[in-house]
Amino acid sequence: MNRWGTGLAALAGLLLVGTQAQGHHAVASVYDLNKEVVLEGQLVKLNFVNPHPSMIVAVPNPDGTATEWTLTTASIQNLTARGINKTSIKPGESLKMTILPARNGNPAGFVRRLELGDKQFNLVIE
Repeated sequence: MNRWGTGLAALAGLLLVGTQAQGHHAVASVYDLNKEVVLEGQLVKLNFVNPHPSMIVAVPNPDGTATEWTLTTASIQNLTARGINKTSIKPGESLKMTILPARNGNPAGFVRRLELGDKQFNLVIE
């Protein structure tokens, strides 16, 4: 391959990597940044994995049923810097969160603030 072809291939690779990284952090395209919702419920499952941990929380409805919300959090580095790790929250624990809800209306969101007992954590969007 000549120099021109090699350079073009390298540029295409860099553009693809940049597109993936940009797409990963497009919080505004999935969640409504202008609306916050407060949820209270019990943790069903915590997935403490990179790049962003997630949790399933059962939020009670007025009729006595519960809706399972899928919530994404800030990065593992962000959480551990605030003292939250994979054993900090256990299934069955009560949580109170302020979230940015999903734009499509599904029971999903991005956690902005998290209350665990008497501790409050403000999580930044990365």
